Amino acid sequence: MNTNTARIIGQVLENYWGTSSSQNGTSSITYDLSGDILTLKYVTVVHFVSESSLNPQVVEAEREAVSLLKDKLKLVKSAYKDTVGEALKTDDLGGRSDMELLQPLSTRKTSYFRYNHSFKLKD
Repeated sequence: MNTNTARIIGQVLENYWGTSSSQNGTSSITYDLSGDILTLKYVTVVHFVSESSLNPQVVEAEREAVSLLKDKLKLVKSAYKDTVGEALKTDDLGGRSDMELLQPLSTRKTSYFRYNHSFKLKD
């Protein structure tokens, strides 16, 4: 990716990113632009008592993350097209999730659920 394209994408991300946190403050979406790799990052708080209650919550959190990040990428592509007049092309590099347990000894456990999805930006 050339320097001018990187600069424009950076401006689009800064100008059109919008609110990245949920209204109740339990989730957020951020991004990282490193060279020609754009990574969209979703994080939310998950509370659970047992392993059996955790699994459905993780499935739902991942479904929500994929949907929200897809919408955010559409916003970025639309804003790029409005700014430059041509489409922003990306290669999907895939996503991955992980959990970070914050309170392992309490009865009601709290953890962060994270989902990162990366895209290679093409000129």
